[in-house]
Amino acid sequence: MNAAFLVLGMVVLDISSTTLPNGLQVFTARDDTAPVVTICVTVKTGATCETELTNGLAHFYEHMFFKGNSALPDQTAYNERLRTLGIVRNGTTSDEVVRYYITLESALFSEGMEFMRDAMLNPLFDQAEMERERAVITDEYLRNASSPWWDYWKAVENTVYPEPWRGNTIGDLEVIQSASPEVMRMFQERYYTADNAALFILGDVDEGAAMSEAARVFGSWRRGGSSDFDSLGVAIRIDRDTTVLVHGPGGVGQIRIMMMGPTIAGDRSATYAGDVWGSYLSLTSRRFQRNLVTDGPFSQVYGGYHTQRFSPAVTFGGTIAPERLGEGLELLNAEIEAMTVPGYFDEEGLAMARELLNRDRRLSRESSRDLAIENLPFWWVQGNGLEYYQTYEDSIAVTGHARVLDFVESYVTGAPRAVFLVTPEGGAL
Repeated sequence: MNAAFLVLGMVVLDISSTTLPNGLQVFTARDDTAPVVTICVTVKTGATCETELTNGLAHFYEHMFFKGNSALPDQTAYNERLRTLGIVRNGTTSDEVVRYYITLESALFSEGMEFMRDAMLNPLFDQAEMERERAVITDEYLRNASSPWWDYWKAVENTVYPEPWRGNTIGDLEVIQSASPEVMRMFQERYYTADNAALFILGDVDEGAAMSEAARVFGSWRRGGSSDFDSLGVAIRIDRDTTVLVHGPGGVGQIRIMMMGPTIAGDRSATYAGDVWGSYLSLTSRRFQRNLVTDGPFSQVYGGYHTQRFSPAVTFGGTIAPERLGEGLELLNAEIEAMTVPGYFDEEGLAMARELLNRDRRLSRESSRDLAIENLPFWWVQGNGLEYYQTYEDSIAVTGHARVLDFVESYVTGAPRAVFLVTPEGGAL
């Protein structure tokens, strides 16, 4: 068993971890500030694992998690058990991770663990329930398709993803409408195995009891070994300059620029530098915001780096009057190329940027529930474990001017970029 420490508000959490014989990684920490516990199961899957013929199954599967299983055979039984245990529950699907989580009274911890196990290991994929959920997901798809941002989203998928479905979490409508129980079981067989998942238990439960329950309840979960997640390559490719004109929300123009960013596995130190760099660009007292917003044509502008295992991107964006899109793009590109000019980044501003990152970090772990369902699962996937997350603040502290400048020279200035000019719907392109 391994242990590490995180500060939660004014409480220091001792996070312990172990790996069960079936490969399931278990993380637990006691927080007795309230008599509740959060249980989160995280699975390494999502759109990035899908093919053109399976795009949408990860999201559909998440919906079916909340339906009948071998212990609770229909929606009525499932909902009744939710009420009996007083469970607050949800699930999320993204490109790179799927999470399922519940929060309930800590006195009912064992019952909550069994509830999660039954839903995770033994879903029924009842045809009638699938039809009802298919209608829900289709409505969700159509709502997204009616958004004024839909054309932009599809433009990004088709421009920076050689396999566009790897950036499409909602999925393909034909796949959604044709998904069958058999297809769902095939997806389960490949990705929903103990060695492709992690269990997070945070709350008012003794660490030893949590580990024992994890072994008792989830020890029978099958080891699969068939997931391709850890062997997948980077999903995005931006190797030449591209400009795309697309319609978007009414009333304003938008500029979006994307470049390839570093991965944790490929250039770890650059990921810290990218975070400090993006935080620096948010400072209203510094040149980037001053030139483009205070003294420039943009109403708001940003630049940043988003850590993703398969879709790491450096992004810029801004809101501007539609008739000034050309001017805005020229100014933004000039500002990007000026970032290697001596004095662009100053030590005081970099210290402020690091402090902003640390404050955001502390805010994100205000509650053990947030840690269990957001931070720890996300970083377990991105960092292939929690070591990156647990040493993040120490690494940020030693990220200074030289590393930020190296990041800019390696990933920003002169880098191939995909530019998206978004005009109001009905406007001229």
